[in-house]
Amino acid sequence: MLQRFSLCLVCCSLVVGLTGCGGGAAEKPLPNTVPVSGSVTMKGKPLVSATVTFVPQGETKGVECVGFTDESGKFKLKQVRGGEGAPPGSYKVVINHFVKGDGSPIKIDGSEPPANLGAVESLPIKYSSFLDSKLTAQVNDAGGEFTFDLK
Repeated sequence: MLQRFSLCLVCCSLVVGLTGCGGGAAEKPLPNTVPVSGSVTMKGKPLVSATVTFVPQGETKGVECVGFTDESGKFKLKQVRGGEGAPPGSYKVVINHFVKGDGSPIKIDGSEPPANLGAVESLPIKYSSFLDSKLTAQVNDAGGEFTFDLK
């Protein structure tokens, strides 16, 4: 009886597993983007090697758009999958700044999770949490430049 149950369980698992395989529907094309750039400062000084993510809200079409700050705290957005900039619309903005134990910044390039690099988040959750960030941006049809001065 146990062998029959085990065989049935294996067969059911294969059927369930195989039904998830296959081509499926093609990915929907991403909406057109407009140029979006800006700068991030912390207490008035450029925040170097920060990750800036615009997360679409409400009716805004598209996927997350990400930029990385340079030595002067400036960034340019790019869709996670797609073109430069961001589609017009409303966004929650999340800013992350990962540092080593000694406080020096770690540049995150997406090739490895920050925790694997020994990184810790240096910013409060009101800026760095995808759930709790209080930062927002409204991108108009011409794009825009956004300044975030963190305290």
